[in-house]
Amino acid sequence: MRLIIISFLIFLANTTSARSTQSDKKAIIVFERLFSKLSNLETISYNYYRGLNYFSENYHRETEGNIFIDFRSKDSALGFRYQVENKDLKAVYNGAETFFLNKNDTTIKVSFKAQIGVVESLPLLTNSIITLKKALPKILTDSEVVKKLADTTINAKSYYLASFVLQNKKLNNLGDYSPITLKRDFLYKIVIDKSTFLPLHIIQTNSAEPKDYVLTSFSNLKSNINQLRENSWYYSTYIRDFKPSSDKKVTLIEINAAAPDWEANNINKNETISLAKLKGKVVLLEFWIKNCGYCIGAIPELNSLIEKYNGSNNFNVIGINRHDRQEDINFFYVKNKPKFNTVSDSNGNIATAYGVNGFPTIVLIDKNGIVIYAGNFDKKVLDGLLKTVLE
Repeated sequence: MRLIIISFLIFLANTTSARSTQSDKKAIIVFERLFSKLSNLETISYNYYRGLNYFSENYHRETEGNIFIDFRSKDSALGFRYQVENKDLKAVYNGAETFFLNKNDTTIKVSFKAQIGVVESLPLLTNSIITLKKALPKILTDSEVVKKLADTTINAKSYYLASFVLQNKKLNNLGDYSPITLKRDFLYKIVIDKSTFLPLHIIQTNSAEPKDYVLTSFSNLKSNINQLRENSWYYSTYIRDFKPSSDKKVTLIEINAAAPDWEANNINKNETISLAKLKGKVVLLEFWIKNCGYCIGAIPELNSLIEKYNGSNNFNVIGINRHDRQEDINFFYVKNKPKFNTVSDSNGNIATAYGVNGFPTIVLIDKNGIVIYAGNFDKKVLDGLLKTVLE
C-alpha cells in the first residue's frame, strides 16, 4: 500500500504544469479551509515520513518518527509544545525548555536557548503540520505567491491537490520564508483529504533540478486527543534511565600551532598520503562533505588557486572527506571535478585533531608545518597568504 502511494506521489512530484501568474480562486478557498482546520486544532498526533530524493546529487535519505503537538500552550515562546520521537531520539519542548533523549547512548541534554533555533534544526519538523499552520497566513495574503488547485486520486479515493510557488525562497520549519541565493522557484504540492481537510502529503520540488523532490507524509492523524502522560513533558521523569550528556566543545586549531600529523588513504589512488610526506611544502587542507553547497561552491575557486600556483612544486591541496561513501565521493568528483586529491577521514580522527566541526573548513600550513590560517573558505585571504609563503 505505502509503495503504491509513494510511487504515485513521485509521479506528482515530477509532473509540472505551465507557469501561470494568476492564482486559482478555488485554490484560495481550499487553502483557507485548510488553515481554518489547522487553526482550530488543540492537539494533533501523527506518524511522520520524509524522503529526500536529490537525484542531481545522487542522494537519498529517509526520516520517520512520531509527532505530538499541543497548540493549547499560549504562554510559551512558540505558542505550542511538542514531543517528537523516532528509534534514535526523543525531543520534548514543554513551553520553557527543550530536552533531548539520545536512545543510543542513553544520555539526556537540556537546552534553555532560543527555542526558534531548536525547532528550525529538527528534521522531524521539516515541512510539518507546524510549518503549514504558520505559513498559510502569509501564503494566502501574498499576491506574488501563485496558488493552484486540482483533483487527484490515490487508491481510488479523490483528494485535493493544492499547490503554491515561492520565487527564490522556501519555507523553514516555522513557516517563514528563507531566501535562496540561487535563482529558482520552489513548488509545494499538498494532498488534502476532502472530508477532514487535513494534509496527507507535501511534495516539494524546485525549478533548477525538477527531478529532485522532498516527500513528506502524515499518517494515522489524530486530532484533539490528549493521550500523553503529563509527566512525559518533564526532564525529571527521565533522569533515572538517562544520564546527562557531556558536551565537549570543539575548538578549531589556532594559528601558529603545529599542525598534527596524519596518514590516510587517497580515495583516488591506491596509496596513502600523510602530512609528514609533504614536509617542506605549503599544504592547504579542505575538510568537506558531499552534501554541502558551500563545499561545492568552493571547488572552482580552489581549482583556480591550484592553476595559479601550478608552477610551484611546493604547494599541495588535499581534500579531507569526513564520512561519505566511496561511491558518493566518486559521484562528487565526476560532477564537480576538483583538481586535488582527497583522503578519507571516516573515523573522524583528522577532523578531531584539527578541531573541525563544520564544512568546508580550510587549514593552511606553511613549509615548517605551522598553521597560518584556519577558518572558512576565503579565496582573497588565501591568495594573499599563498603569495607570501610561496615566494
